[in-house]
Amino acid sequence: MKRKIVILTEGYTNPHFGKTARNLIYYKPDEVVAIFDRNLAGKYVYEFLGVGKDIPIIGNLDEAQDANTLLIGVATGGGKISNNYVEIILQAIKKGWNIISGLHDFVSDIDVLVDEAKISGSNIWDIRKNSFNKVVNRKGINDNCLRIQTVGNDCSLGKMVTSIEINKKLIEKGYKSKFVATGQTGILIEGDGLPIDCIKGDFINGAAEQLVLDNKNNDIMIIEGQGSLIHPRYSSVTLGLLHGALPHALIMCYEMGRKNIIGFDNIFIPDLQE
Repeated sequence: MKRKIVILTEGYTNPHFGKTARNLIYYKPDEVVAIFDRNLAGKYVYEFLGVGKDIPIIGNLDEAQDANTLLIGVATGGGKISNNYVEIILQAIKKGWNIISGLHDFVSDIDVLVDEAKISGSNIWDIRKNSFNKVVNRKGINDNCLRIQTVGNDCSLGKMVTSIEINKKLIEKGYKSKFVATGQTGILIEGDGLPIDCIKGDFINGAAEQLVLDNKNNDIMIIEGQGSLIHPRYSSVTLGLLHGALPHALIMCYEMGRKNIIGFDNIFIPDLQE
């Protein structure tokens, strides 16, 4: 069954917090029926996300008659699911819709939603939920497959989009190339990968290595970067990904004019040369 998605972005319908929504609409526009945000109902997505010119913003799930899936398309503080989101998700489950979430809080851990899903037959996919438990072994890596990883001087500045676009062009030029997804949005778009930032600390490097092993039969793999080595919140994920993937080359991503690390007014981004 083809996914027909309503994306829940209520309160976060902007390019930063709604980046999952924005990127899904950009790369999978035929799957998206509407955005749900009662604060902006009656308007169009393009006004707020810069994509999806004909996609409406709705404030009632009944308006999306063709939909079969509700996607939580935002990055909330700490990946939390608020009570008002639980109410909206419950409405979707009662309609028999499937639920997709990339947050750190798992829909499948909320009893009222799980119980209702058993009744309605809804499937719940928490993209970040995993049981990966392997450490690095440094065996079986194919060095004939060129490993390129995107990195950045901050989070949320285009590492995933850069990876996807370069991979698309390599395929067009005849290379056997693979986009290796390491975050919830990349996994949603590509259909496979591992959520590096939600893997236990000892196994982050091993997960990165596993992705390298899983895709080693390609000519090139473009590995989606995460976080930044200078970001006080996410640097451990960045370093683990680097150590596990052992890239041959890095592509540095940055946003012109950005001066501070996101979330920190007192931490300035060094110049690129440094």
